[in-house]
Amino acid sequence: MNDQQPWKFNCNKCGSHELTITHVWSIEAGTDSERWREWGPLKDNHHWQYEFKEKIEENADDEVQRGDFGEFEDDDSDSEPEEYEINESETERESDEFFINCGNCDREIEFGWSEPDRRGLILPVEFSDFNSRESWPDPKYVDAWQKRGWIRTGHIQD
Repeated sequence: MNDQQPWKFNCNKCGSHELTITHVWSIEAGTDSERWREWGPLKDNHHWQYEFKEKIEENADDEVQRGDFGEFEDDDSDSEPEEYEINESETERESDEFFINCGNCDREIEFGWSEPDRRGLILPVEFSDFNSRESWPDPKYVDAWQKRGWIRTGHIQD
């Protein structure tokens, strides 16, 4: 981009013009569940593409320490290995989490969606073209938007 083009985002902490969107979700596999995240840049046109994806590992300090078992005994049982049904993330995305952060200083940026139920484009509050009357808040910001009077009739709430 050339320096003459106005930026839609300018971080008020570090001056960066880049935003990162992160999507966090859970996958259930049998009695266990895994948390995953994917992230990538949010562009000035409100579109994004996830460039990275990883499983969120539990903190190693929280894990149970296991001793050295030496040689393992053969499993001579007649039972078959258990089959696990993997339930992909729900289509409603109710338990999914989305975050927008400054790409430089990692400051969280409040945002809404262009359509109800966390659908459509992402509309950061700090974008120069943000219009609260055309946005549905991400669920974690509903209270803040109500206090500001930004919730309009027709907004879907938790």
